[in-house]
Amino acid sequence: MALVERIEILKGQSSVLYGSGSPGGTVNYISKQPQAENHNKISLALGNYDLARGVFDSTGSLNADKTLLYRFIGAGQLGDDFRANVSNNRATLAPSLQWRYADHGTLDLALEYSHETQPYRFDNVFTQGQVVYDHSYVDPRAQSDRAHWRVSMALSQQLLPDWSLHLSGQYFHVERDDLLFGFFTFTNPTTLSGYHRDVHNHYDQFSLRGELHGEIESPIGDHHLIVGIERTEMDDRLNSLRNIGGFTLDVYNPDFNHPPPTGTQLDRDLHSIEYGYYLTDRIDLNRYWHVSGGMRYSQFTAENSQNDVFGELTDQGAFTFNGGLAFTPTDWLTPYFGYSESFLPNEGTDRNRHFLPPKQGQQFEFGIKSRWFDRLNASAAVYRLTQKNLAQRDPTDPDFQVAAGEIQSQGLELELAGDLNDALHFIANYSWTKAEFTQHSTLQGNAFRSTPQHSGAVWLKYDLPQWQAQGHFDLGGGLVLVDQRQGDDANSFTVPGYIRADLSAGYRNGPFDVRLKIENLLDKRYVSASLFDDTVVQGNRLLVRGVVNFSFQ
Repeated sequence: MALVERIEILKGQSSVLYGSGSPGGTVNYISKQPQAENHNKISLALGNYDLARGVFDSTGSLNADKTLLYRFIGAGQLGDDFRANVSNNRATLAPSLQWRYADHGTLDLALEYSHETQPYRFDNVFTQGQVVYDHSYVDPRAQSDRAHWRVSMALSQQLLPDWSLHLSGQYFHVERDDLLFGFFTFTNPTTLSGYHRDVHNHYDQFSLRGELHGEIESPIGDHHLIVGIERTEMDDRLNSLRNIGGFTLDVYNPDFNHPPPTGTQLDRDLHSIEYGYYLTDRIDLNRYWHVSGGMRYSQFTAENSQNDVFGELTDQGAFTFNGGLAFTPTDWLTPYFGYSESFLPNEGTDRNRHFLPPKQGQQFEFGIKSRWFDRLNASAAVYRLTQKNLAQRDPTDPDFQVAAGEIQSQGLELELAGDLNDALHFIANYSWTKAEFTQHSTLQGNAFRSTPQHSGAVWLKYDLPQWQAQGHFDLGGGLVLVDQRQGDDANSFTVPGYIRADLSAGYRNGPFDVRLKIENLLDKRYVSASLFDDTVVQGNRLLVRGVVNFSFQ
């Protein structure tokens, strides 16, 4: 997150521009870019579970006319987890350059190297009618060593006053050496079968994208066009030795005093290439009516092997479409309607090394956005989302997958945010969701796992009066509320809902910014997600973080 400027949550029709994915939306991480003005920032953080974190961020110009800009970010962290035998150590170096070679042209180059050592944590379990909290099933001998490299380039050039060209390329490489040492699944309600896997993984991905952006005036309105093509190639080579059931663990008192078991070979290779061709257009018919529409054709080919035995060659392609209509009768009110489709290949395989059919989705959404009294933003939306062939864990062997039939989710989303006065700021949201299997050989009619029917959050921030003190003080607090949920797709058990309280406090004075953040103030035990009775994710225990930021030129 030290490299991220902001996060955009793009709903609905984003899949046309951002590749294959869910029609529900896309989470877009905007990286920090070089700036023309010199600025430096040092951040130091300390917290419980032996957390120590430091970030250095420097940006500015390398020449007098400010056409060559740089940014360098370095971050490092040492820490543990509330689960025993799980560390959380990582480091990142990220230099970047921007060359403004013309009045309307820029060339960006970014490098990133990251290293982390965080063993796989194996989560918690549900058995004998209860969630077993605060237990770690990670063997002290578990290890993780992961290195990430990323190189990216981007060119932006204005061709004409209303037309511009955007080209980008990215290479991503991962080397992973992991020793997974935990459990597989239940053998009886109080005993877990052991899982030991020595993994060596090399992953490469190379992506290219080209886009043409244009503005066109026509008799029916003003067009905002984007035409693009992209290509992504991926090669994933995994070698491992795996053992299941070579030892056992007691659910309530796991004992790791046993020798490492002997493993058998489980190697996988996957190579895939995807091409995408897309067109989107937003038309302002007049100041009141706005129409958008787009289409994308995705072509996906892949081949795989397991233990050097060639598997299946898949060749999948699909057209997807979207459309939208917005009405702006005033500057403070916008009703809208949107329709979108999605196509996403399933890169996983079943136990017979056959590729699963591609994920396909369809969403309808109607909503209203408004702004009141120049200080309150309100929005409401209802939607129905249908998705087919989502991948699920194979109940016989969780290292493989099966397709999940059809799932339909429909619901209501409400949000209100703004300023109650000059000192008090707030944000509140609520969601009602109903998600169930509408087509499945055994699960039809069941609720989709880990999906609460009711959920919401509220956050308040108060700027304290300065009185005689210098600087700026603020206090913040909030609640996260989540309803009970089905713990698995078979609806065989339910995990409880929870209310989590968070607090923050801050003080700013000139170049100094000091903050205190507390998550899960009351140290509640709660389930943040659940997939199966042997995969119940416990939410964070009480987290306390103190952060000091110092900025200088």
